[in-house]
Amino acid sequence: LCTYRSNLTGKLYAFVATDQGQLEQWELFMRDGKGTGQFIRRIPAGKGISHCAVDDASAAVYFSEESVGIWRVAAEPEAESTRTVVDLVEPRGTLHEEVKGLAIYRSGQSSWLVAADAGAGAFNVYTLDGKRAGAFTIGGNKDLEVGDAEGLVVASDALGKDYPQGALIVADEDAGNYKIVAWNDVAQALSLKPAPVEAAQEPPHRAARTVQPKVETDPADSYGDAADDPAIWVDRRDSSRSVVIGTDKKLGLNVYDLKGKRLQVLPDGRMNNVDLREGFMLAGKPTVVVAATNRTTRSISLYRFDPATRRLASIADGTLESGMSDPYGLCMYRSAKTNDYYVIANDSVDGKYRQWRLLDRNGKVGIELVREIAVGSQAEGCAADDELGQLYIAEEDVALWAYSAEPDGGDKRTQIDKTEGGNLTADVEGVSIYVGAEGKGYIIASSQGEDAYAVYRREAPHDFVGKFHVVANETLGIDGSSETDGLDVVSAPLGADYPAGLLVVQDGRNLMPSARQNFKYVSWQDVMKALE
Repeated sequence: LCTYRSNLTGKLYAFVATDQGQLEQWELFMRDGKGTGQFIRRIPAGKGISHCAVDDASAAVYFSEESVGIWRVAAEPEAESTRTVVDLVEPRGTLHEEVKGLAIYRSGQSSWLVAADAGAGAFNVYTLDGKRAGAFTIGGNKDLEVGDAEGLVVASDALGKDYPQGALIVADEDAGNYKIVAWNDVAQALSLKPAPVEAAQEPPHRAARTVQPKVETDPADSYGDAADDPAIWVDRRDSSRSVVIGTDKKLGLNVYDLKGKRLQVLPDGRMNNVDLREGFMLAGKPTVVVAATNRTTRSISLYRFDPATRRLASIADGTLESGMSDPYGLCMYRSAKTNDYYVIANDSVDGKYRQWRLLDRNGKVGIELVREIAVGSQAEGCAADDELGQLYIAEEDVALWAYSAEPDGGDKRTQIDKTEGGNLTADVEGVSIYVGAEGKGYIIASSQGEDAYAVYRREAPHDFVGKFHVVANETLGIDGSSETDGLDVVSAPLGADYPAGLLVVQDGRNLMPSARQNFKYVSWQDVMKALE
């Protein structure tokens, strides 16, 4: 067992090694004056898992698989659980037959991992990124020698004159006692110098804020990477009847109510991104049009949303060919100049966006190509501002851009933020707009590489406001969100839970309990409070 205090949330966790070869993560907290816990996730670790140690500052947990080696994995519950090797047993590494206790030493810029190489009767020291600094044995007179080392712990603070740089404490299983070694003796024996590695820097999320979800949707029917992009429809007459339409990119579209319950499954193909606009005149009637990229038919799928039944029905004039190898990202736009409606989508192969005008063709909807935009590299997320005539595109590894949304807007663009030296971490994914009065509001983008969401002013020059994370709500038993692809936000009040609007984000890793991907609902009022 080892414990972890998150720099992101301040929450306390325990990692527990099980006989089944799993590393279980539990959240520990107080409820009604008593300590309690909640299971979070399982990390595959191997049958021989025996010891673990966590470095809070770098949010990493190290564990030993006795006859295999030492591994590192991210400690944040919403982080990717892929493990990386620190060292392996011979001949693949420098370790001998059995790896036992682990401990972390951190003091200022000096950070080290200590491992009991029981097969060699020695202790290995590594930098936190896995570089071996050397090995030492604990000797002296017979009473002070270590026989069979088990657990280790390191105190990094000074412990009086005998231990000015802290101490390593070893459980000696043969002797049935503990041996205490001055850390300065270890440092001197191995000529250890301060190691300002990445892990020794300040916590990466120190400026980020956190919010908790209020609702999560039913899981997608498809396994693996399935849920992707949501679109919110607001019922202006009765906000409680508002819905979220989400893509299952292996199946089709799902319609959810505000409680997260699924109202409809539309298995029409591998839908990747979705958006909607109200008021399109079709056969003389105002219509809520829902558009999605269909990767099965390489087309644009169009639906009518019926506010009375809260169901979708196709209104496409046949198969609306996109002319793309793999239609990917999508957003819609309604021009304030002409009142024309548009669908804007891109190809995952070359990243180019195409813009089509929607046309009424005898009660069905067709499309007419009016524009192409060459972004430069892989992109997906986009959002169009109907009032300001702006189009925001997330070029995944590069930047968030602002274009004109008008069909004659050309390729001219303005950079809002970037990944290299900016506030975003690749991939940059979903984008949406929180519409306020008089052209004010916010632009929200999924900074997927850090499981965070970046917020910018809607009004030019789109100043950066801050970032936030969606973390677990243990009271409601809802996990946070991570690896987010698509998101959507509305500013309309949707009842007591969402008085300033609703943010919906896709959750790439659905925990508590582990389930297929879904969407999380967040109160925008909570986001505003978190960002002050």
